[in-house]
Amino acid sequence: MINELLHAHRAFNKILRMLALGQKKEKMLEQLIDVTENIYNDRLTSILLLNPQTNTLHCACAPSLPEFYNKAIEGVSIGPTTGSCGAAAYHKQKVITENINEHHNWASLRPLTLKANLASCWSVPILSSKNKVLGTFSTYSSEPARPTPFELEVLEMAASVCAVTLEKYEIEEELMQSATYDFLTNAYNRRAFCQKTQQELDDYNKHDGFIALFYIDINDFKMINDQYGHAIGDLVLVETAKRLNQLSQENDIVGRLGGDEFVLLSTFNSKKKNLLSYTSNCSTISETSVPLRMSSVQHLLDIP
Repeated sequence: MINELLHAHRAFNKILRMLALGQKKEKMLEQLIDVTENIYNDRLTSILLLNPQTNTLHCACAPSLPEFYNKAIEGVSIGPTTGSCGAAAYHKQKVITENINEHHNWASLRPLTLKANLASCWSVPILSSKNKVLGTFSTYSSEPARPTPFELEVLEMAASVCAVTLEKYEIEEELMQSATYDFLTNAYNRRAFCQKTQQELDDYNKHDGFIALFYIDINDFKMINDQYGHAIGDLVLVETAKRLNQLSQENDIVGRLGGDEFVLLSTFNSKKKNLLSYTSNCSTISETSVPLRMSSVQHLLDIP
């Protein structure tokens, strides 16, 4: 058993080295499942991620399980009697089902598991460093089975490595979000908008496209802040960005330069389309100049 544990630790350490070298998340999860299934040899592994807004589980990687099974359990709600994964996520502790056909947690899913030839399921919650549930790491077999201490150790190691992986990418996504988007309105910030604009200009020079740039600000925005407070002013900014995104076309770029200054960049492939879209956008933005009402506050958008 000691040699087996050493082999497992070395395999998972190799995955952590890949993580440090910047491997993509999807590839990391595939490698993690591949390593785990090679150690177990005769089991099928899956990684489900928790949506904290809906408390539902969603398949992140399960290449060995039947596709129809993955689709059937997609979006399953967590709960104390929801299979092994739903229960593990709910209780924040491992749930071992030695025989799916005899366990009440699987009663509603039994026709599905029989079709997929799944007889046992061991599931461990994937917990963050702050003890937040990120998802579940589980493994199935075609015969009823009770895990050995070694097999449980492997399962918990895999879940821990998965947690480190998911947290790393979550932090990177948050950093990218803050570096790219305005924290209040979720429009591109000044730096990102300028970079996007430069990219569009480069493409324009290469392909002879057409570009239209709109500058938008808010009438009497300082008065809104002074009279109603910055909390109301923030709501006005968020609503403004929301409306600009609603009226923008597929490839348009909405940015916030600062304060109440917004920009909308439109690109076109043909002069005719450019003129039509330019006219349409001007008309639509002008219509956006009708009052936006929030409680007792109303304001107007203005196009310089």
